[in-house]
Amino acid sequence: MNAFHTLSASALVLALVGCGGSTSDTPTPTPAPTPTVAAMQGIWQSAAGAASSTSAIALPDGTLWTVLVNTSGTVLQKSSVTSQTTGFAGTGKAYTLGSTTVQSITSTVSFVEKTSLSGTVTRAGQAEPFALTYLSRYDTPAVLADLAGTWTVTLGPGVTTWTVGSTGALTGSRTTGCTYTGQFSLRSEQKAVMDVAVTETCATVVTKLSGVATLSSDKSTLSTVMTTTADAAGFVAGFARSK
Repeated sequence: MNAFHTLSASALVLALVGCGGSTSDTPTPTPAPTPTVAAMQGIWQSAAGAASSTSAIALPDGTLWTVLVNTSGTVLQKSSVTSQTTGFAGTGKAYTLGSTTVQSITSTVSFVEKTSLSGTVTRAGQAEPFALTYLSRYDTPAVLADLAGTWTVTLGPGVTTWTVGSTGALTGSRTTGCTYTGQFSLRSEQKAVMDVAVTETCATVVTKLSGVATLSSDKSTLSTVMTTTADAAGFVAGFARSK
């Protein structure tokens, strides 16, 4: 279950002056680089002791996944952030874990590349601010072979176990009788975030999920955030390596 600014500078234009064809001695000013949504990419985390512990994964296409944990529970948020005339804004959905509650959200976002990510998310008429710091481990490319092993997590009434191979293929089961197949895949930006797609089969009910995953620096925790088809439901899990 990172803030930026990248744009190439414009070339200086030399203006011809008068019939003799001489050039001006005053160069045309180079416009300041304009922040792009791709510069928001990264893994982000709130400060220790914050009222809501918030972690986030921002992708180059503007997809922003956030997980909020506080005394009220855990909420997964998935939004699409785009550049607006006055900054960056997003729309999406929030999923309250352990319930069927799904809410529409809007957000405003500002960032400093690889430094800070902040803004406000509004759902059900309530605005909640966030302030996050960039985690440098985002810049270490993921390696599928590092996932090889067995992973477990307790979710609701059952324990889920996934076995992942060295190429990212996964199979698994849950003590409630569900089974799993899926695949972890590297992303084109070659950072610490991977894509993940999973099919869950519980009796005759088949659910397809997709999202992103990260591996902790010590390779002991596999975190996934996913949604079902058409973003109808959300899923967050931190799997512990069992062997």
